[in-house]
Amino acid sequence: MLIDAELATLLPPAGAPAQPRRCRHHGKPAEALAMLLGGAARRRPAWRNRVRLLLGYPWAHSQLLPWQDGLSGQRAQWRAYARGLLRERGVAGELDIRLAPAAYGAARLAFAAQAPLLADLSAAARAAGWRLAGCRDLLSSCLQAHPRALASDALVLAEAGAVTCLWRGERGWEDLITLALAPGQSAAEGVAAAEALCGREPGGDYDWCATHDPAQPPAARARWLGLAHPLLASQPCAA
Repeated sequence: MLIDAELATLLPPAGAPAQPRRCRHHGKPAEALAMLLGGAARRRPAWRNRVRLLLGYPWAHSQLLPWQDGLSGQRAQWRAYARGLLRERGVAGELDIRLAPAAYGAARLAFAAQAPLLADLSAAARAAGWRLAGCRDLLSSCLQAHPRALASDALVLAEAGAVTCLWRGERGWEDLITLALAPGQSAAEGVAAAEALCGREPGGDYDWCATHDPAQPPAARARWLGLAHPLLASQPCAA
């Protein structure tokens, strides 16, 4: 299931003939999850009724962590470091933080979500007769699904209501920004704003992935990698 800024979308398993179902969550994703799972056919045995979540903006947060010599190998300290940087951005509260692997001396990526939100989603799934089997954010999903993204000099993730730009330097990732899109604002306009805010030369070369149809690239020179997750390939229909 994908939960983005506007919709909750129940995605069928790969190869299944069913179409995705979706509904607007109006800021209450756990209620939307419960409604969609409540209308889904359950399977036997019960352990097969599992759901995996993909969280997009504004539910998932990404943070670039510049290398710190004193934190080498100390995952708890890296999480505390990530929590502090996220707090500076206004992302506070109880966070569930996952760290991406990184080479020694290189910046690393951290991905976070509000722990109470994850608990609410898990409880809603359980009440509907399903088990929450896993959860990950769209950016790390994109990086996992597309090996070329890991070697990209500049990556864009376009999703409903936001764009994320990730730039590489000599020693790995060096800049990351996620910008909310105003109503009617295109992904290309969001990327241009991100370039300006991060002091990047406009009109660069990008690799990109998205949660939607790739008909409109986010930059003049953009190489399409694919959807952020393979299950997003089918077109959703109204629930």
